[in-house]
Amino acid sequence: MKIKISSLIAIILVSATLTSQAQESHVEQIAPAPKSALQLGSFKTDYFYSPFRINGRDVNTQQVNTALILPLYNKLQDGKLDFFLAGIGYSGLFLSGTGSAYGGTNFHSFSVPLTFQKSFTTRYTLIVSFIPTFSSDLKDLSGDDMLYTGAAMLKVKTSDKFSYSAGIVFSTQFFGTLLLPIVGIDWNITNKLNFSGSLPVSQKLKYRLSAKSAIGINNDLGIGGGSYRLSTKMNSAYFQAQQSKITLFYNHMMARNFSIEVNAGYNYLQKLDLYDKDQKVDWVPFNSLNKRMPLAELNKTGISVGTGINYRF
Repeated sequence: MKIKISSLIAIILVSATLTSQAQESHVEQIAPAPKSALQLGSFKTDYFYSPFRINGRDVNTQQVNTALILPLYNKLQDGKLDFFLAGIGYSGLFLSGTGSAYGGTNFHSFSVPLTFQKSFTTRYTLIVSFIPTFSSDLKDLSGDDMLYTGAAMLKVKTSDKFSYSAGIVFSTQFFGTLLLPIVGIDWNITNKLNFSGSLPVSQKLKYRLSAKSAIGINNDLGIGGGSYRLSTKMNSAYFQAQQSKITLFYNHMMARNFSIEVNAGYNYLQKLDLYDKDQKVDWVPFNSLNKRMPLAELNKTGISVGTGINYRF
């Protein structure tokens, strides 16, 4: 059973990012606190730019991501936090220098993430997510543009410094159906050094310089990736972007609930692929995605820079 893990990252990150946002929003608020002190809501937007040169052409990808998460219900009692979050997300991918190989240069996805958390005890917590996503070039609209992802994770807090989670992701994608186990970790190595991530998908090592600033290194197998159904003029083929990168970042808290981040790094894998709509693989990773043959492909490494803001409420 052979599979390129980077082909799965776009799906995994959707669920992993959502659940990590839910966890991060109250990671410092596990101890009993006034209900008004909780910051479960958030608004986040970021921008990534990745230039490269291939076959004498200057090519670049730009991506804009925006997400608004609203707490519809929350209850904190005896150190146990329950909540239900709903939101809306947008991701736009823009290409330059690729010509007409992909039928266009602008691709968009809209999602409605829903997350429910139930704390059975202060140690055991269940997190369930469901994310319907509309992903298309927007040249024609169809129910075939819809993707659906669900995830369930059990989080175990072993101490104030360490917690882990294990669960499973189920997703219907343009390439077929995905069923994959996922593992998360959150480890405060020292009072200033933290390691977190969804292994082996994404890992972050962060060092707190002060109460307002931090630096670190991030390894993501697929940030900036996604898949999109194209119009009927392109025979409803689907476009898939994959970027695996390692970056250095600096985060600064401008105010108590508002922060900015800048990052720079290297895409050690960067692929832009076009697939026929019938190029599908059922039950990934039990069956290999390598059976697919792209109609068009660009494969080139390159630098990446980005910036973002995050507001919690």
